[in-house]
Amino acid sequence: MTDDFYIYPGTTILRNKLGIIDADELDAFERGMVAVRAVEGVPVGDFDLAHLQAIHHHLFQDVYDWAGEIRTVEISKGGHQFMFRQYIQNGMADVHRRIVAAKRFNGLTCEAFARAAGQIMGDVNYVHPFREGNGRTQLFYLKQLSLVAGHPLDLRHIDPSAWIEASRQAHEAEYVSMGEAIRTALERSAAERPADNANDFLNERGRNQGYEP
Repeated sequence: MTDDFYIYPGTTILRNKLGIIDADELDAFERGMVAVRAVEGVPVGDFDLAHLQAIHHHLFQDVYDWAGEIRTVEISKGGHQFMFRQYIQNGMADVHRRIVAAKRFNGLTCEAFARAAGQIMGDVNYVHPFREGNGRTQLFYLKQLSLVAGHPLDLRHIDPSAWIEASRQAHEAEYVSMGEAIRTALERSAAERPADNANDFLNERGRNQGYEP
């Protein structure tokens, strides 16, 4: 895979607005700015590609010039190829169509919603529209979808290891684990109803546990 447009030549560091070429420094800066933007409030939308782009742009606007833009390269992780870039729009259009057809999952029980959302999120992850930041963008997308469906989700209750494994399985169209990870998080959220703050999860565990790119 050639990422010349996105990385500094001779490195694996993504081009960024501050010209940071140290991986740890960039990671710290990125996580800090995403946390600030998350506190401001994440854009809402219709759960289509434009919605996903708006979330990504909001979270990463301080870090990358291409925040919110669809990737122009192919990407893979752990031997898994994500959707080819020419199919990204069609892939998200199908996701959006299914959400609309299901009336945004209103009226479903927690368990039924978790199963449905597991399939949706597994497919959104496969589409992987952005060069970096897909995982965190997807989590806010899921958080908003859960709220609209009537099942408020605190992202801190998503188990990182379970989510990573579920993402791998969903890549092979096996969505049960993704649904279970969502159901467990929803049940914990309903039981505790903690403060609405996703930053602990996103900053301390999300990136470091392999949710990206």
